[in-house]
Order: sequence, then structure tokens, then C-alpha cells
Amino acid sequence: MKNKIIYIFSLIGILFFGSCEDFGDINLDPNNPSQADTRFLFVRAMQGTTFGVYSSAPAPSVSLYDPFSQLYPQYFAERQNIQYTEFKIVDFALSTYYNTFLRNLKLIIEMNEDEEQNATEFVGAMGSNDNQIAVARTLEAFYYMHMTDIVGDIYYSEALLGDEGNFTPKFDTQEDIYAALDAKLNDAYSLFDESENLDDTYDILYNGDISKWKKLNASLRMLLAIKLSDIAPEAGKSHFAKAYQDGGILDNGDNLRYQYINETANMNPLHDNVVISGRRDFAPSKTIVDALLLRKDPRVLSYGIPNPSGKFDAVPFGVPRAEISEYAGKTVTFNPKLYEMDAPITIISAARISLVAAEAAVRGWISADAAALYKNGIEMSFQEKDFASDVAGYQNSDPDLWESWETEYGFVLTADDYLAQPQVALTGTTAEKIEKIAMQRWLNGFLEDGIEAWSDWRRLNVPVLDPGRAAEITHVPYRRQYYLIDYETNMDNYKAAIGAQGADNFDTRVWWDVANN
Repeated sequence: MKNKIIYIFSLIGILFFGSCEDFGDINLDPNNPSQADTRFLFVRAMQGTTFGVYSSAPAPSVSLYDPFSQLYPQYFAERQNIQYTEFKIVDFALSTYYNTFLRNLKLIIEMNEDEEQNATEFVGAMGSNDNQIAVARTLEAFYYMHMTDIVGDIYYSEALLGDEGNFTPKFDTQEDIYAALDAKLNDAYSLFDESENLDDTYDILYNGDISKWKKLNASLRMLLAIKLSDIAPEAGKSHFAKAYQDGGILDNGDNLRYQYINETANMNPLHDNVVISGRRDFAPSKTIVDALLLRKDPRVLSYGIPNPSGKFDAVPFGVPRAEISEYAGKTVTFNPKLYEMDAPITIISAARISLVAAEAAVRGWISADAAALYKNGIEMSFQEKDFASDVAGYQNSDPDLWESWETEYGFVLTADDYLAQPQVALTGTTAEKIEKIAMQRWLNGFLEDGIEAWSDWRRLNVPVLDPGRAAEITHVPYRRQYYLIDYETNMDNYKAAIGAQGADNFDTRVWWDVANN
């Protein structure tokens, strides 16, 4: 899978230049083909799924610019060049997601529904029409869910209708978008046909395995439904129960992962920041490191490496510029395995979905064993983070250091021992159980889908987060603001949206967020 994108670009060259003896095409520009091919449209659309983790410049950019999805939940802290934890970058540009990823997906659906195109090689080579439509709709829902969770009301029902002359689309309410996305995902699920695959070269996420796409589809419905817990619990319960019955991602083999490759155009963004650029702007924050140590949690070994003194002292989130130099060389830094050039990322994990299902079970939304789902979530996280290899490395290379850690930190290395701790065991009132489940989602979520982690905090206030002393705001943002380019030629609809939703600033909450945090 690591070399698929290189292979794909090679195939593009063959398709463009393979007919060079046909002089009838001598005036055609091979770099601007007139015929779209759903295989290549899918590759581009799938690349963008990384924005839930590294939500800066859209893929395939590898610039680690404003990775707010890791900063807002305080997984990252700035260790130098304080810029982002002052929260002075306020807006989020949606236009690239519409014009690139969502436009590709819309075109894929149209080509597969068009009877004059859907049997051609440019469409059929990717796989069956129904499976292509189902995957495209599932990916559409992935993008729209994240986009509306970032800013609130967005273009949906009238989005991407410029070809039809609609250049001033209305902003749909998040409530309407959530209902539409659940319906879209259910329609897509009904189209999936496991007897047919997608092309395993161009499906760079699941290698053409339709059973895995079905689990992602159901998981997205669960992620949508659980956010309705405070604002529309009856609808949330109904939607969640259906999605859970259809079967989500509960095993790491089904995780939504993105494999970077050993090429600068598609390398892990942390590798660019740490190795290529030598900037080392970020590090695991004291917020996450201390929370792990409090629970004797060995995942801290997978997220970071100790300071030169062998201690897990971490840089606090939101340190003012004048003070950050005091921490130089004294704090935890990223585990090198996270910033290898081809290091993969997990976007949506079995741990997260198991723990979301555990919350639903505690709420009585599904007939399932909450404790079993909770344990599975922790076990899947322990397995996915692979701290066992880090433990073995320290035990073999520096047994004295490991022995000192056993005394000072007392890491517990099995899920059973971890669950036996009072601060972890799923006991207490319903509210206390949900708080513990949410905490485990947050502890697992480091370098996963940070927009989901931020959404958890907005809904449940777990963990309790402070914006830090460098910030000029009093709370972690509840949403991002609209980017000027996304509305400057559509001012009437923009004004209508903020008139209904609230002021275009960090203080306005998205529709499902009614918490007091």
C-alpha cells in the first residue's frame, strides 16, 4: 500500500502517453485530459480524509500549519515559535474541501448514474457502479460531518451547483445536515454489494474491501448519532441503534487508516516538520502526558519519549512566548515512530467506535454490555498504539531506566490490570461512567481524528481544558469562524446564517453543543 500512489501516478502517465503514435491527437494537451476517470477521482478524494488528524492545509500538503485538531483537545503543545496557542487564527477555509474532494465525489456519483458513461472503462474499471456510489456517498458524509462540526451551518443542499447557475447557495442548518447525512449514509449502506469489490490499487484506504467500507459507513452514523445526546436524544437513540445493528469498526483490522509513503509529496506531515524542516514546533502536551501518568498508562511511551533526564516532564499548553525558552530541551518529545516519513495515521479507530458504543449502552440506547465494549475499546487502543514494542525497547536497551520507571510511574501493561484501577474501572453513576468512557476516548485519540476529540470536549467537557496563559480568550473555541472567501460573494445568505446561528466567533456553539464548559 505504501507505493500505491507512486504506482497510480505512473499509470496516469501510461494513460496519457501510451497512444503517442496516434498523430490525430497531436494537438491534445496530455496534462489536461478531457475525460475524467473515477479511479483517479477516488484517489484524490480519499487523500483528503487526513484532515481530521492534520487539519491544516488540505492534503496532499505536508505542511503542519495550524494543526488545530490536535491543539484544541490539547494533544499537542507548542514547544517553540508560539503562534497557534494564542488562538489568533480564527477561521477555517471550506472552499478547498468543496472544490476538490466533494466535487470529485459528486462527479463520481454522476458518472456512475449516467447510462451513457457508467459502462465505459473510465468508470467501470474502478468497480461496480453501486459500490462506487456507496463509497462516494460515505466519503461525502465524512467530509460534511467534519465541516459542519467545525463551523456549524454550511452549504449542503445547494452546494456545488455552480454548473447549474446557483452561485449563491443557502447555508443549511446543522440540524438539517445531520438528518440528511444519516439518510445519505443509510442509502449508501443499502447499495453496498460485498460480492463485488473496488479496484484494490485505487482504493487507497480499504484495498477494495466492501465489508470494511460498510463498517466505516455504520461508524460514521454512530458518530453523528452520539452527538445528539443532549439536543435530540430520541433521534440519536434511533439512529444509533440502527447503525450499531449494521455493525461498525470494533476491530483494528477495520480501522480507517491512511498510509503515507517515502516520497516528499505524500510524506507524514510530522516528518516534514521534525526532520525535513527541522522546526520541531510541537510536542505532546503536559495535559495528555500527565493524564496518562496519573493512570499509570503505558500509552505515554507510544506518544512521546522522555527528556534527557529520563523524566516525562512535558511542556504545558499555552505557555506565553516570553517563557517558552525555559522548557527547551527539558520536556517530552514525539516518539520517533510517529514521524517516520511513511508513518501511517489512524483516523477512525476501533477504540473510538467501541467507546462510543459503550456510551450508547450506558445511556440505554442499545442492548449491549457497556463494560465489554469499554474493555474492548481499551484493548484495541493498547494494541493499536503498540506500546509493547516501546516497553521491550527500553527493557533491553536501558534496564536501569526501566526499573526506575517501574518505581516512579508503575506502568500497568495489561488491559485487565489497567481496568482494575479505581480511576479507570467502569463503576459509579451513569454520569461517572460516561465521564470515564469519554476520558478513555480522549486518551486514545492522540494523533487520531482530533475534530471528533474536540467534539467530545464540547459535548461532555471531558477532560476539563483551559486555553492557557498565552491565549486572549477565556475558553477553548466552540467553533471556527467562516473564511472570507467562502462567503464574500454570498453575503445575504451569510448574514442569514449568522443571524440564525449566532455571531461568527469562537463563542457561538454549533447546534448539538449545549454543554456548560
